[in-house]
Amino acid sequence: MRGDGGGPKTAKGKRTVSRNALKHGLSSEAPVVRQVERIEDWERHLEAVIASSEPDGYLETELTVRIAGILWRLRRVALYEANKISVVLDQMPEYLAASARYGAKVTGRPAEEMTLEKVEMQTGIRMIPDDETLKGITRYESHLHRQLLQTLHELEAMQARRLGEHSPLARLDITGPPGS
Repeated sequence: MRGDGGGPKTAKGKRTVSRNALKHGLSSEAPVVRQVERIEDWERHLEAVIASSEPDGYLETELTVRIAGILWRLRRVALYEANKISVVLDQMPEYLAASARYGAKVTGRPAEEMTLEKVEMQTGIRMIPDDETLKGITRYESHLHRQLLQTLHELEAMQARRLGEHSPLARLDITGPPGS
């Protein structure tokens, strides 16, 4: 044990030490879905968010890690939406063929010819997820967005107070879920 108080004396040194928790075990709690995401990508993302936020001390670092997690999850929402659309588009040829066979069977006429124009129209229709999926995505994305704003505001206020600047006691967030 050192008698001089130990830790770093400069602001830069304190910021560096505040990140030690990130280097020693934080990745074990990383919000990474092993089957589709890589821990290395999370760590790179986390380091970039930390570098952008320049936290000082434990609490600012924790808020910054929370921000990184929310941003990571928001990225995943966009990937989920793209995957849902891709699955529908991949199934479209089978759906159109089955639909044409059914129509021919019901009407007794030959199956309608599928033109490029008709395929493009059907592709355009399927570029937006079905209502139920879209509602779920929108609700989840809105929830994460509100969490992100609240956490960013808290971090900014904390950093302003640390620097001796004025920080508002409260902020009015007028965003909300769609239709509210």
